[in-house]
Amino acid sequence: MGVINIKDLKADMVLIGDIKDCRGRLLMSKGTVLNEKYLKICKMWGVVEADVEGISPEEIYASAVNNFDAATIAAAEEIIQKRFCHNDTGHPAIRELIRLSTLSIAAGKITYHDIKQDNVGRAHLYEKEFEQITKKKPLNVNPAQYVRDDTKLSTLPDIYRQILDAISKPSSSAYDIEKVIRTDTNLSARLLKLVNSAFYGYPSKIDTLSRAVNIIGTKQLSTLAIGVNITCVFKNIPSEIINMKMFWKHSILCGICARLIAGHKNIQNTERMFVAGLLHDIGRLVLYNYLPIESLYAAAAARSKQSLLYVAERDLFNFDHATIGGDLINKWQISLSLEDCIRHHHEPQRSSNRVESSIVHLADIMTNVIGIGSSGERLIPPLNQEAWTQLGITPNILSVTMAQAEQQLEDVFELIYTDDKTNK
Repeated sequence: MGVINIKDLKADMVLIGDIKDCRGRLLMSKGTVLNEKYLKICKMWGVVEADVEGISPEEIYASAVNNFDAATIAAAEEIIQKRFCHNDTGHPAIRELIRLSTLSIAAGKITYHDIKQDNVGRAHLYEKEFEQITKKKPLNVNPAQYVRDDTKLSTLPDIYRQILDAISKPSSSAYDIEKVIRTDTNLSARLLKLVNSAFYGYPSKIDTLSRAVNIIGTKQLSTLAIGVNITCVFKNIPSEIINMKMFWKHSILCGICARLIAGHKNIQNTERMFVAGLLHDIGRLVLYNYLPIESLYAAAAARSKQSLLYVAERDLFNFDHATIGGDLINKWQISLSLEDCIRHHHEPQRSSNRVESSIVHLADIMTNVIGIGSSGERLIPPLNQEAWTQLGITPNILSVTMAQAEQQLEDVFELIYTDDKTNK
């Protein structure tokens, strides 16, 4: 017996505990024999797990592993050991993520060919360019300076400023917000497509911006509007520094995961959490733009030492991408809570809004586990125990959320990412 994931429930299983929806309403009582009707009810009401008779999560995982030969599982486990080397593998959430990762790698769904290689030092590839810089370590770099001095970074496009101004006015109506967004035809079209995508899953088409504002809400749609075109700020970063398509795939997926987790926590304006996840690594783009050689060296050092990239950034710069990302959001004056989430997504216990920062923290870890896209981090960042406790969710939510996020990714990615011709 044991609490198992909704995806593993089958007809004829017997409940040994009540099933309730997210608001505590009883759906099925202890002793119920599951059938197709009950299984549909579980999916309809967002049930993520159930306590059933005669089977445990360990038995289900063992059965899934038996679908692969021993050599395939051994190879997957070797990769997993390296990927999760900075995590407590005994933690229930990490144990579940390891199970999901092992099966995905074994099935060929995700691959990490470079991780299979011995981690020989690669910093020497950049030593010639870095010869003078290394003499000054740690570098005397002021992250806020770059944000403050660059006119491109220091101000958002006019449309964003107009939206922010409209949101800040107590007298602003839904019509006022709609009027501002409507001045940018491209933004209006992309928002309508997003509202009609799997991101929301509305059964009927929303064909006007005014209807979208009324259904979703002014703040929610405005938040999306600010996040949707933010990819346009950073252009022409060379592909040898970072693949921008892969960067934004990672970022968008993180945003989707954050939004879904926020939904499980019944947080209002989950769009805000989407944007927080979308922009959580934006500081890396500042580093790649201003300190490209140094950033490459940090990546090489992390690879060589099997360390986390943000730790290598701190060793080299005395700050990491999260710090400069927070400085950028502060300069843009978008939202204090958004700034907090981005600045503390690796250390949510330091945040003044621990719940929302913990959501982005977990979403980032889940996104790295899924293995779609990359912002440069090769290893799984460690899960903060305080953050997990703060969220108060169960490990079974992880697989459900990750599956939903993957289903939504392609639709949302096509709508948000604007291809940079230099980074195809």
